[in-house]
Amino acid sequence: MKILVTPDKFLRIKARPVASYDKKLEKQISEMIKILKSSKDPEGVGLAATQVGLDRRLFIIFINGKQEIFINPTISKPSEAMLSDIHTKKKDRWLEGCLSLPKIWGFVDRPYSIEIDYLTPVDGQLVPRHRKFEDVESAYIQHENDHLDGVLFTDHILKQGGQIFKETSDGLTPIDKI
Repeated sequence: MKILVTPDKFLRIKARPVASYDKKLEKQISEMIKILKSSKDPEGVGLAATQVGLDRRLFIIFINGKQEIFINPTISKPSEAMLSDIHTKKKDRWLEGCLSLPKIWGFVDRPYSIEIDYLTPVDGQLVPRHRKFEDVESAYIQHENDHLDGVLFTDHILKQGGQIFKETSDGLTPIDKI
């Protein structure tokens, strides 16, 4: 299992729901966690199943140093307030990046908060959860969930008329296309 990078067509699929939790899925999740933990330069925060060639609605995110596993996630109640409404100064906004788009960065204006329903494994069983996330954690969730629908963060930047940057030895350089 390895991280797929653009323009790999698999990154554009709409993933299928997970039907059951079994040893195979448990092993795939374990491998995804290892890959995510070993991702450096940049350090990975999240990883969707589609990024490693798995057609499953599943992603993993590290929040406060702890892994969270999201299976068959459904986002609801996006706030009307966007990140740019809360972080009004550009210097206070962070640039998103992606392990599948190495050295590409840009600000995505996403809803400031969301609620999400998902399943997570607990003692070999899938347990339903409902949580609210705000600010950067909300952005992480939305970013990874987008992967499950074949959407990349750069798609949002282009729709929003934002700027995409490429990391070079001289810093970040604006680019017109990927």
